[in-house]
Amino acid sequence: MPNYLETHYSRDEYAETAFPQKLCDHLIEICIKPHYPDYQGKSLLDVGSGKGNHLVALGRRGLDVYGLDKRPESIEVLKDFDIRQSDLEAEPFPFDDNSLDIVFSKSVIEHVWNADNFLEQTLRVLKPGGLAVLLTPDWRTQAHMFWDDYTHVKPWTRKGLQNALKLHGFEQVDSRLFRQLSVLWKYPAMEVLADLTSFAPESWKWKDREERQFNEWIRFSKEKMLLATAVKPK
Repeated sequence: MPNYLETHYSRDEYAETAFPQKLCDHLIEICIKPHYPDYQGKSLLDVGSGKGNHLVALGRRGLDVYGLDKRPESIEVLKDFDIRQSDLEAEPFPFDDNSLDIVFSKSVIEHVWNADNFLEQTLRVLKPGGLAVLLTPDWRTQAHMFWDDYTHVKPWTRKGLQNALKLHGFEQVDSRLFRQLSVLWKYPAMEVLADLTSFAPESWKWKDREERQFNEWIRFSKEKMLLATAVKPK
């Protein structure tokens, strides 16, 4: 039987010019470097690493990366990475206490019923002073289409995610809105145009009636993510 990732994902996603690399480079600049100015060589766990495009992107920049997911994937591009298996709902992450500098996760926590286990394990495996970086859809701007992905189970708001991190013992918690438009990271003044575009009718973001092809600028002007950072107490 063909591997799911081999069938559905292109190796173009792993290129240095692809969006996952641009995203990881931006997160290094705004989240990781302010906390770890000498970040290269720091250990990073990608929770819900899936197809591994963020593993490749972060490893390419000198981080010591590990993956974790419900099931291992065996596509060729991931053969040299340490990717471990765990049920994020109920099982401990297979890493020692206080062993990792950074825990990163993109578009995963909304798929997890038991967010308590997810956050407890994130805190446990981080070293004192370690950094958590989490990305998840913003319920306020994505409520109209959140359930289009039937594997979504738990929506998050900015305040809800911030409070959850605080209640689980994190410090220096920040939760902000974040657009997945790399042009805005380079030219922040263009946020004003994105704000205006966000009022466009929902139908405008689709290029076809089947809603398979989308206009990147319109869609991601309208649909924001939450970007949360938090630190384990020393």
